[in-house]
Amino acid sequence: MTKLLASTALIAMLAAPAVAQTATDTTTPPPATTEAPAGMDAPAAGDMPATSGDTTAETPAEGSTAMEPADGAGTGAATPADPAAGDATASGFGYTGMAGDMSAETFIGKRLYVSEADVDANAEVTEVDQDWDDVGEISDLVIGADGQVKAVLVDIGGFLGMGEKSVAVAMDQLDVIRDGDSEGDYFIVFTSDRAALESAPAFEWVEGQP
Repeated sequence: MTKLLASTALIAMLAAPAVAQTATDTTTPPPATTEAPAGMDAPAAGDMPATSGDTTAETPAEGSTAMEPADGAGTGAATPADPAAGDATASGFGYTGMAGDMSAETFIGKRLYVSEADVDANAEVTEVDQDWDDVGEISDLVIGADGQVKAVLVDIGGFLGMGEKSVAVAMDQLDVIRDGDSEGDYFIVFTSDRAALESAPAFEWVEGQP
């Protein structure tokens, strides 16, 4: 009898750890708790980022302006051209003659007169004024790269072409006086004296010009 009790007690002692181990293994561990670092608050519910499946467009905050595409960007619309850009004058063609225009062909070959007295450029004369002195013939024009007439060349002095020289006179120093007897004809007068022209240096083209 004593042996039976001792055996029963031994079996009970050996079974106790197994029961305890089983109870421990079947216990579900509590979920881990993540705490925010000291000094930091957990984000509010409204501050949580949207999930990857959230396709709702974000509405701009009140008072803010949504970015708009630049004018013409992505629309394929071309900017209208300036209407004036295609006219004949802007393209270099289509000049219309005006009263007072002169042909270089008829200008070259005109006689140049000098007058020590001022002349009225708006007057009309029918003949050479007695106070005008015929000093030479206009032989050429000097035209700059910008198309403007820089000077008028006048052949003066000499006799029968001997000792003659070309003198450059500024175009804006010449007065064009209309001929009252011949429409379209005119006289060219330079307010100066013969001595000034005769003492002026001869004009020389740069080598290779014209």
